[in-house]
Amino acid sequence: MAFFMDVSDMIDDFGVDIKVWKPDDQVSQAYPGGQTTDIDLSEEKAEPRHEPVMPINPNSALGRSIIAGGGQLRGKLVWYSTSHYETGTIVYVPSQFGYYKVTDYGGWETYSHFYEYLLQGDDANGINE
Repeated sequence: MAFFMDVSDMIDDFGVDIKVWKPDDQVSQAYPGGQTTDIDLSEEKAEPRHEPVMPINPNSALGRSIIAGGGQLRGKLVWYSTSHYETGTIVYVPSQFGYYKVTDYGGWETYSHFYEYLLQGDDANGINE
């Protein structure tokens, strides 16, 4: 028997209102966190979500880098979602002052039906980090 924990209620309880835009098939980026000018950020294309987005602090970043095999993390925020998105997805987080891009993600769907995304400031949309 496999271990499973349903965290969807916790994700909803600790969530903030955000907007998500999936990248088009033609979108390309020169480097993670780089400019994204090919995504239509209109309200009609936005997917409203209510999910947790938090700053990455030194303690959580250390744990994630150990799990990832010691690699350098490319992100300023972490976002927990019950839906799967690909790298390059744009997320508008009003509580964190702007637009961010998904640079990496990890799937925990076999254990809890959620995904963990690393977000980096999106240069093209006003966040220069």
